[in-house]
Amino acid sequence: MTMPSLTSEYASPIPLQARIATHQEHSEHPDDPSTAVLAALELTGTEDLADIGCGDARFLAHLHAAGHIGRLVGVDTSAAMVAAAAAIGGVTAVSGDAQNLPVRDGEFDACTARHMLYHVPDPLAALSEFRRITRAGGTVVVVVNHARTCHYTHQLVAAHARNHGLTPPDGMINHTVTSETLPDMMREIFGNTIIETHDNALVFDQPRPLITFAEALFTFYGIASDAPTRAQILADVTSEIEHWFSSHPGQAWRDPKGYTVATATR
Repeated sequence: MTMPSLTSEYASPIPLQARIATHQEHSEHPDDPSTAVLAALELTGTEDLADIGCGDARFLAHLHAAGHIGRLVGVDTSAAMVAAAAAIGGVTAVSGDAQNLPVRDGEFDACTARHMLYHVPDPLAALSEFRRITRAGGTVVVVVNHARTCHYTHQLVAAHARNHGLTPPDGMINHTVTSETLPDMMREIFGNTIIETHDNALVFDQPRPLITFAEALFTFYGIASDAPTRAQILADVTSEIEHWFSSHPGQAWRDPKGYTVATATR
């Protein structure tokens, strides 16, 4: 069995896409973090923009499709995600580490880092890099989750992983980076920072979407794709979720979540 890591988690876009789809389809209130980021950026369409930790680059694809004519660059450590970004017309894909970005000083008018800073060992080093690559007067927008986002579902997966002797691998999540700690980090690097907090919840009225979401969290709790016990853990998680719904007729599984958008001017 391979030890799960950020490399293995993002070797395929499927788990990430499952999590994104869950938030799109099962949020209690309409909630689109990309819209919040765009509101913070106030783009004219001509800016050179770098999206750090771009994932499958859907954010950049949206900008290109909307007619953005400035340069759009997606940076990621995952070869699969870089390939996904490279496949999108109008987007330049770059393989790089947020703590040591392979771009010039002041190369961009805007820099975004959406839901990625808690994957970075040294978040202040990454924030310093975001500042370095942004031109004077440019904008940096960082998004991170609340500390206990989707806590009930995470607890459920963690408990079943522990039952099989598995624990969260080191280096996947930096738990020092949350909505609660990000403001001070941003102010240390940038000075004045605008903070906008969004509170919501995931709500499931049937078991299958919750099971899909729970499975998309497996790697973060040491359950590798080739783990001999993976099938049994999935069966156990499925059984517990189905039992919860059968024993709570007419009720929905509600799991609070939220995120913070932090905006700074270079």
